[in-house]
Amino acid sequence: MNFFKMIPANFDVSLAFIVLMMAFFTIYMGFRCMQRVRPVTIAAFVIQLCMLTTGVLTVFNCVIVIPPYEMLVILTGILMPSVFLFIDYRSMKKRIKTFNTDVPLIEKLEKESTKDWQYAEYVQTPDEWNREIKAGIIVKTLNLADKHLRTNVMQQLSEVHKLIAAEDYKQALDIYVILSGLLSENPLIEYNTAWLFHKNGFFDEAIKYYKKTLSLLGEEPGDKANKKAEIPNEAVHFRPSVHFGYGLSLYALERFELAINQFQLALKGKVHIKEAEMNIARCYISIGILNEAQQHISDALKLGEDSKLRYLLASLCFENNEEMKCKYHLETIVAKDQDFTEAWSLLGKLYRKSKDWENAQTAYKKLTYLTPQDADAYYRLGAAQRELDKTQEAFSSFKFATELEPEHSRAYYSMASIYDAEGNTEAAIECLNQSLRGNEKLEMAYNLLAEIYITNDRIIDAIHVYEECIRQYPESYLVHYNLGVTLMMMKRYEEAVRVFKRAYKLTNDDPSLYYNWASALIGLKNYSEAARLYKEGLKFNADDDEIIFGLARVSALQGDVDATLGFLEKAFAINPNLRLRAKASHYFAAFRTLPEFEELTRLPMREDKKNA
Repeated sequence: MNFFKMIPANFDVSLAFIVLMMAFFTIYMGFRCMQRVRPVTIAAFVIQLCMLTTGVLTVFNCVIVIPPYEMLVILTGILMPSVFLFIDYRSMKKRIKTFNTDVPLIEKLEKESTKDWQYAEYVQTPDEWNREIKAGIIVKTLNLADKHLRTNVMQQLSEVHKLIAAEDYKQALDIYVILSGLLSENPLIEYNTAWLFHKNGFFDEAIKYYKKTLSLLGEEPGDKANKKAEIPNEAVHFRPSVHFGYGLSLYALERFELAINQFQLALKGKVHIKEAEMNIARCYISIGILNEAQQHISDALKLGEDSKLRYLLASLCFENNEEMKCKYHLETIVAKDQDFTEAWSLLGKLYRKSKDWENAQTAYKKLTYLTPQDADAYYRLGAAQRELDKTQEAFSSFKFATELEPEHSRAYYSMASIYDAEGNTEAAIECLNQSLRGNEKLEMAYNLLAEIYITNDRIIDAIHVYEECIRQYPESYLVHYNLGVTLMMMKRYEEAVRVFKRAYKLTNDDPSLYYNWASALIGLKNYSEAARLYKEGLKFNADDDEIIFGLARVSALQGDVDATLGFLEKAFAINPNLRLRAKASHYFAAFRTLPEFEELTRLPMREDKKNA
């Protein structure tokens, strides 16, 4: 009783109850506003909040209200959110029936994400635009004298479109095939039958029904070949829909040229169909005519901005080496959609191609944020950081890539190259062995490992590495050449000659090959063949001082004094530093007492001695 005594005599209990209800509805509308950010929802929430504020102040200040204010409070504070609640409840029940599972009362309005979007799937999957013709429109075209039959057909149409709404296309097709048999002169029913055949994957059958629909309509809009084919005004863009569906079925059967023709017919007149432009572009991409594809994508973008479309255009520009256009399109995409993973990936590739390492680093940092489990993104980030001389950051990126993917050969190779540059040979060898056990057996990893072994006088190990590399890369000239040179270090000249012969079959325009091959033959005392190879090498570079010096060696070994002195004179004219090598070489030991040789190999006097 004491509680009721505390209530003021002029306290409006009914208004207080309404305000309490408004408070609950305001919480509901606030939550709805967060889940479904739309202008209508925001406006309704703001109105609700304002009315709640006035209601609370009115109740606590015991203000006497007039009926119009009470009606306004009930209308905006109770009835308006009740409408939203009813709509949400109906939508929830419909979704439960469709998906046969529990769903929330307020479904969150999700923005279409491009984070996990796949370019290849987008290119291969055509866009759909045409829908089925609704039952109400078809009913208007029915011309049946038998009322019982008309009623039965109308009931069947109503039931079949419920099945279509529930996406039960198989059962819907069975009914429409029967309707098509009964009403074979109705183009709307023929069209829906074709549409359902396409939905069920029977593309050849769909094409037959699309053709029949077009024959009922006449080939052109003005053709009155069949006066029975009267289309109601509600079936707007019916002819373009037929051509579009026909094109989709042809596309599914990979008849791309015919599909292009149908999509172009769909675009005739005043109809602007973005999806048709896109599908034409896909057809041109499939048959390799990229310039036409670019044009149609540009036309589609004029009908509406689309990040996926723009990415497709950027990728075509990249393939055509139109780097500036590609960069413009990609930067436009990421400025509007920061989560477009494929765009960042292609942008990183473009920056790497143009050696813009700062921007490449930015792109790959973004990729590591968007796809934190992608080891390749960390590897590419490390490569960009290394180009920017951020060696420690690069090493950390490579190491993290190997933690994400323990078999990432390229990351291990990059770590090994850093260790090698720092002089940490053992760590470099360990990383290279890890690289070769990984997902790629990289030729550059074999080469670096062999080079490290050679530097550390482990020539036998280097030879084994090169031999393993040749088994992996039998067409690699560089590996054959390196193996031949390494075999010469061990004076295994016969094996070196065999390897050089195999290298010659792969590439025959490298002067270094002829020089080393001839040197191996000198070791086998095959001087005439060595001389022939030296001369063969001179065809590629007539001023190659090493090859000319090699000819002098062969001539000396053959005892041809004039030829020896002639070749030495020519070699010294190109490279004076060879005088010291000639004086120290055992090949010219027999020539050291000759005045001509002494004259040729005499070093020029220093300036201070000349002036003494």
